[in-house]
Amino acid sequence: MMRATLLGALLLAVCVSEAWCQVFDFEAGRDKTSELEMMWRFHPGDDPNGTLGWAQPGFDDSGWALLRSDTPWSVQGYDRYSGFAWYRFKVRLPQDAEPLALCIPRIFTSYHLFADGKLIGESGKMPPQGAHFYDLDHIFVIPVGPSTPDRVVTFAIRVWHSPKYAASVGGGPQGAPILGVLAAVQGLKASRNWGRFWNATAGNVLMLMNLVAAFGGFFLFWMRPGDLEYLWFGLYELLTGADHLVVDWPLFYPSPADVLSSADAWMSAASWVLFLLFVFKILDGQRNWLFWSAIGTSVATVLSEAALNLDWTSVRTWETFWGITLLPYFACILLLLYRSALNGVPDARMLLAPVAICYATWFMRIVLWVLEDSGQTWIAPFAARFNRLASWPFPFSAQDVADMVMLLAVLAILPLRFARSRRDEERLAGEMESARTVQQVLVPVEVPEIPGFRIESIYKPAGQVGGDFFQIIPLANGSTVIAIGDVSGKGMPAAMTVALLVGTLRTLAHYVESPAEILYAMNQRMLARSRGGFTTCLVLRADANGEILVANAGHIAPFVNGKELAIENGLPLGLSGGSSYPEERFDFGNGEQLTLMTDGVVEARGKDGELFGFERTAALSIARAEYIAQVAQSFGQEDDITVLTLARTQAVARI
Repeated sequence: MMRATLLGALLLAVCVSEAWCQVFDFEAGRDKTSELEMMWRFHPGDDPNGTLGWAQPGFDDSGWALLRSDTPWSVQGYDRYSGFAWYRFKVRLPQDAEPLALCIPRIFTSYHLFADGKLIGESGKMPPQGAHFYDLDHIFVIPVGPSTPDRVVTFAIRVWHSPKYAASVGGGPQGAPILGVLAAVQGLKASRNWGRFWNATAGNVLMLMNLVAAFGGFFLFWMRPGDLEYLWFGLYELLTGADHLVVDWPLFYPSPADVLSSADAWMSAASWVLFLLFVFKILDGQRNWLFWSAIGTSVATVLSEAALNLDWTSVRTWETFWGITLLPYFACILLLLYRSALNGVPDARMLLAPVAICYATWFMRIVLWVLEDSGQTWIAPFAARFNRLASWPFPFSAQDVADMVMLLAVLAILPLRFARSRRDEERLAGEMESARTVQQVLVPVEVPEIPGFRIESIYKPAGQVGGDFFQIIPLANGSTVIAIGDVSGKGMPAAMTVALLVGTLRTLAHYVESPAEILYAMNQRMLARSRGGFTTCLVLRADANGEILVANAGHIAPFVNGKELAIENGLPLGLSGGSSYPEERFDFGNGEQLTLMTDGVVEARGKDGELFGFERTAALSIARAEYIAQVAQSFGQEDDITVLTLARTQAVARI
């Protein structure tokens, strides 16, 4: 009884198999199109003779296995098989002249299609090139044969499946082919293309928003060319939008997979680097080891893609490596945003949550890829929900939502940042104008006439309000007090310090004859009123008889007749309340020249980085003030330049 039951089951299986692999009769249905859901003959390997005899209609394939035509061979007993394989099936065609076509959804990796032993089309390239093409719904026109009432065409498909895909994607057909009238098959493909376009709507919306955002970034950079963050943002959005196009392109047009994947890898890596530069620029981040690790991981993704295209690794290994290499990049940006948000930076507070959500979904997508490719079927429902979160108003995924939220957050901070920069710029411009006004009052425009002396002065600011100052104060007894100095810092704080010191100087000069006492009083005022910083200053009193009394608070020593005057220095003003300023006395003869200057002359720097230096300064110090300033400025001005020369024109007897 048991033997009879087993025999019956075997006969039933054979009958069913034979029924499934019978000739598909397209004449019987007379529909415009039919799905070829049937059993095909299958044989792994290639024609051993190399003559493509397996494509001939008379070849006996009865010993071949039977596989379904709508399912990859990996789920039909040939898991992870790679290399060559053949399919064969037969179709009875109607007796009419209407053109017919066969539409193949997709076959991994490359294939040739034969009809009655003749090659009628191909997708991708066979080894040794072994090029894989993204090729969906490829239409092959069936050659017109003899008009007979019982025309049977034998189709053969020679498939080559790349080893790098075998562990993650099964070889062979990914869906049932469509046989039908050419016009109807073309209409079916157009309908499927529309469905793909509809499913890609979320990505297309993001692509358009990326391109609009890129235009906005370039416009802001055109408005403010000094703010590189707008350029980085514009380029980042442009590449991100272009990457969407690269991903969408093969949905509608046959495309070489290696070329597209390389373009995708390069654009993705470049966009990641640009976004990294953008974030570091707006948050003033330090380019430490974490920054360079993020740059390195971006480069590593490109190298891993190259290894995949060269068949040095499998898709599964590449996906795992790609996911791991992105972790330092994500950590770098999130850590910078977190620290900046804790410090109260408004841009970081707006970006932290959206960027964290976006990167979390990116990492989740990578994990789902790896789990699905490793055969973890339990993850399929979660992956399906992740990839299609909802279908209204159009299909979109969790990643689409996260990308949109992040894009909107970045777009929100740009106009706010631009407006904030404009306000700061206007405020700074007002402060600079006020500082210039103060400095113009404190730096004499006209030099007073001093009997017995010829005095020249020149002041050349370095482009912004600096801290250089000098004063020439004639006294009632015929003496003259001259002071020159340099306040640390720039802008309004420096100008206000100059105002404080000059006010003190002009008040004391008429009551105190000692330069040392004047410097001491200026030091005390600076310590009491200033908020940090220091000032170098030299004060001298020139008497009508040619006697010079000088005291120095850390300033460049005077030059007399081309030689540096050896005088003792005290500390700069504003550093110590106990500072003292020794005085030096010397005679200034007829025809001699004393030259005072700020460090803008000595520290002028050439294009090769060389300093102007003290030797050149000493040799030049016998020239007129304007010439000294011009030479230093031509050499390479980096700081304010102030030069004051004092020449003895006649000898006056001492009283």
